[in-house]
Amino acid sequence: MLHPIRRIAAASPLVLLVAGLSLAGSPAHAQVVKPFKVVGGGVAEYLPVVPDVASRHFAVGQATELGRYYGEGAFQVLEFHADGTADFDSARPFVFVAANGDRLAFTYGDTSNGAARPGEVTLHPTREGLFVAVFVAEFNPIPALCTGRFAKVTGGSFIMTAVTQPFEFGAMDPVGYIWSGEGSLVYRRGH
Repeated sequence: MLHPIRRIAAASPLVLLVAGLSLAGSPAHAQVVKPFKVVGGGVAEYLPVVPDVASRHFAVGQATELGRYYGEGAFQVLEFHADGTADFDSARPFVFVAANGDRLAFTYGDTSNGAARPGEVTLHPTREGLFVAVFVAEFNPIPALCTGRFAKVTGGSFIMTAVTQPFEFGAMDPVGYIWSGEGSLVYRRGH
């Protein structure tokens, strides 16, 4: 019986060439997956009660790879449900900006950009007749809008949960919120 190494050496040159080409054509792992966490808070212009009407919001906080950030975007309610929930998504991408100006852009609740489903907001009444809203949405990057250290982002996602301060339903007043999220981002290796 031939030793495995001697069997390879005894194989015909054509077999070795085909085997070598097969291995050379195998795709290398050209991506890196990195965990991503974000915390912060900000203000929404108001909480819309009419579907497809956008409201701007901004946030400041801390995030993996970003460090301290400032960001802004806009969201819209898509549809209200009888159970006190509503579907929502980003009416305009939310762009996180690092201290040096690098940008990391996302849509959220946007099924056309990879979200499993629209975001969901649940309204919780308070004893004072006000409401607290809890927003949960999947954030998905927009690689073409990412710059600097984020220019190699190709995918990934994270789930963000935002909780508002108490507000009057239907009022056009600014509403503060805090948020946090966790997931991962996919980066392209190399140049």
